[in-house]
Order: sequence, then C-alpha cells, then structure tokens
Amino acid sequence: MQELTRNEELILLSIWKLKDAAYGVTIRENFRRITGRTLNYGSLYNTLYLLVRKGFVAQQESEPLLKKGGRRKILYSLTPGGQEALQEARRINKLAWSEVPDFALGKKK
Repeated sequence: MQELTRNEELILLSIWKLKDAAYGVTIRENFRRITGRTLNYGSLYNTLYLLVRKGFVAQQESEPLLKKGGRRKILYSLTPGGQEALQEARRINKLAWSEVPDFALGKKK
C-alpha cells in the first residue's frame, strides 16, 4: 500500500471523525483544530481529488440546502481502502514512536 502524506492522513482522519458532515468547510475546520494550521482551499480540494483517484475517498452530492438558492454540497466518505490506509498510517506512527521515551523529548510525567 502506498504511504500517505501527512496532509492526506489528517484529511482522511477528519473525514472519518466528521462522518456524514464531511464536506470542504468542515474538513478544513477539523484540520485546523488538529494542526493549528489553516489549509487553503486549493490544497484541500487538490488532496481530496487525489484521495478520490486513489480510491481512499468517495464523494457524493447532498440534497440542495432548504434556503432559497440552496446549493448542493459535495460530501466525502472513507472507502474500505481509505480505512485500511488510515490503519496502516496509525501502525507506522505507533511503530516509529514505540521506543522513544517521553522524557527524551522533554515531556514531564
């Protein structure tokens, strides 16, 4: 399986956390909450496009919003391949950090 970039991992994680409310604005807000960084919309949608092409994410249109002129949202969800990619990213992160004690990085118990 191809390794995820950090942004891909965090966007997939955001989609997983948001469930049925995962669309551009909410994914971007969750990404900012996790990282403290604002992801510009170009980067977000480019990454989402790549994740769809890789088969990690599915997209579908929502029903139009009820207000006048209500637009449809593009909703995103994880595919089984996206879930596997997240599980693999988690496994790699746990393995990478497994032998680093907290005190080595200045963290106090």
